[in-house]
Amino acid sequence: MTKALAVADDVIVDGLNITERVAEIEDRGFTIVEDFITPQEVARIRHAFDSEVHITEMRAIGTKTGRTWRAHNLLAKTRAVDYLFLDSRIRALVEGVLGKYTQINVTTLFNVLPGETRQFLHQDDGLWPIKRPHPHFVCNALIALDDFDIENGATHIVPYSHKWYDRPVEQDIETLRVVMRSGTMLMWEGGLWHGGGANTSKDRERLGFFMSHNVAYLRPQEIQLLSVPREVVREMPEKLQRLLGYHRFGLGVDGRDPVDVLQDGIVIHPTAKLAEHHRADPQPTDSQRSQHSTR
Repeated sequence: MTKALAVADDVIVDGLNITERVAEIEDRGFTIVEDFITPQEVARIRHAFDSEVHITEMRAIGTKTGRTWRAHNLLAKTRAVDYLFLDSRIRALVEGVLGKYTQINVTTLFNVLPGETRQFLHQDDGLWPIKRPHPHFVCNALIALDDFDIENGATHIVPYSHKWYDRPVEQDIETLRVVMRSGTMLMWEGGLWHGGGANTSKDRERLGFFMSHNVAYLRPQEIQLLSVPREVVREMPEKLQRLLGYHRFGLGVDGRDPVDVLQDGIVIHPTAKLAEHHRADPQPTDSQRSQHSTR
């Protein structure tokens, strides 16, 4: 059961000090949470990668070898990670960085194989053409399923670079390597310069689970409303449905809650009628009602 406490103005969720972690992300661009998931959880997710999800080769962000396997669009392929998107610590951290209104941006299991080269350093919030500085758009989390070390390509990051608004990403800058044990989570703000490392080992893979959130008013990189079949989404908890984009934003669907439309498929408001009906049975306007009541 989730336990959220406020201790000396700090928010604590299931033993994790959210206030301190969000402050770290704001300051240096990232935080590292050891033992975020258990070995049993790691084993279940690894099994899903090996037996449930279809994968593709990735040749992008400077890599051309095909030695990275990626399984995008995870929520259409497996139920093994649903609970992590609903994890109370994840939710508190993401909302602490991005604010209340968030949605799922990208869902990925990846495996970096021996012989893969280093990625270019890059930012994950550059897709939207809005000049920096701007509010936080993206908050990412990477959970190590294998141990990440220098030999098998531990992630490169550049601390504080999310605040460097006046320059493009520099490829020859000194980086910090995120060495972490299986079950550890790295979370960072979308503007942080980062990139996957080269796997120079002979026979050691580097499996990780990547989840990205963005603010709900920007289009996500993976179009979740189309990516995950509706018959699958209908069986999900409402909170996860909301995170996929079925949230009430502005008018919703003809004035209806998108979750209701997801369930019943009615895209025209039940009270909507053709113009001829309204002309034949005119209803008094608010102004007319007000005038009538004062007579």
